[in-house]
Amino acid sequence: MNQEAQIIQAIAEHLALSTEDLDRHSLLREDLNLGPVELNDLLSDLSQKFNVSFNSEDMERLRKVDDLIVLVEDNLID
Repeated sequence: MNQEAQIIQAIAEHLALSTEDLDRHSLLREDLNLGPVELNDLLSDLSQKFNVSFNSEDMERLRKVDDLIVLVEDNLID
């Protein structure tokens, strides 16, 4: 499983969705109903699973599932 697929799988598991139900273009707040607390929980979970860290500025820029995938991938490279 490639890195992107692993991230999608982790997001889907956290949200109790199947990977097929998770659209990269879904809006985190509007489509997935993630408020600040839920988004923070998801970021915390991803941080632990992938051994990466995020700063508060990162959270402000997240709009879509794709943004989240790119954020995790970018932090894995550093």
